Amino acid sequence: MKVLTNIGIYPADKVEVQQTVQQVLNDVLQILLKHVNLQAVYCFGFESTFHSVQNMIIGENHQNHRQWQINLLLIGENIPFNSSANLADIIYQEYKGEISLILLCFSPKEIAKSKIEHKHFFIKIIRSGWLIYEEPPELAFPDLDNLPDLHYNSIISYTRNRLSIAEGLLENAGLFFDLPLVTAYMLRNTIEQLCLGILYAFIHYHPNQFNVQYLVQLCKSCCGLPAPVFPDSLFQEKEFIGLLKTSVSDLRFRSTDRFSKKEVQLLYQNVLAFKEEVATILQERISELNSKAHENKS
Repeated sequence: MKVLTNIGIYPADKVEVQQTVQQVLNDVLQILLKHVNLQAVYCFGFESTFHSVQNMIIGENHQNHRQWQINLLLIGENIPFNSSANLADIIYQEYKGEISLILLCFSPKEIAKSKIEHKHFFIKIIRSGWLIYEEPPELAFPDLDNLPDLHYNSIISYTRNRLSIAEGLLENAGLFFDLPLVTAYMLRNTIEQLCLGILYAFIHYHPNQFNVQYLVQLCKSCCGLPAPVFPDSLFQEKEFIGLLKTSVSDLRFRSTDRFSKKEVQLLYQNVLAFKEEVATILQERISELNSKAHENKS
């Protein structure tokens, strides 16, 4: 992924697409403006992947298309709470899966009142991303200059807590294989906690939605971690997708044998492998943050 801030830098497939990127952003922007009132939009990352599909029987019959992953910060008043998921789905459906979005939606007041760590995150995007829409042109953004230093100790504490909760959930999930719904819920929350730890440790950001597929994609897009860390297979196989959508409502109303014991055991192994990868990365990151905290004191 080509990320336009120093949040993370990724190689893109055939990045000689600057003009096409602008065309795609213009099209996406026009659709967004039909559904929500915006004051500013920043693009802080994109990935372009080219696919070629050929019919092996009719050799000359082939189809080429490009898939896009685009990260946008939307700033506007009165943006509905669930807009990020709904708007991303609208674009995905409109372009038949060829364009998918990671959206962060905030009002200027929310940015102004946010924690220091969040303000550092927003200033990265505002200073380094592409401003692709601004209305009115003279819009005054919240003052993000002269920010205090990051609270490294609070970042470390939050990250350790997320990792500890994830490890506790995973350790106990194995006790409930005979109640597959309970196991699925615990595993879904394990992934959530690990993703929250990654996001806050690396970019100091608290997301405002918690769909695990969204969280994983946000981690991949923004945190500069190697792709093999993330279990893509979890979101490509239907059996896992259903398991990872387990919610509190399912615990309230559904049968505990909604899933099979075999399904949750397989998911458990995948989540365990993910946790082991992430735990090593987070421990290394905590050490780096500790060093920065000590530097600030000296």
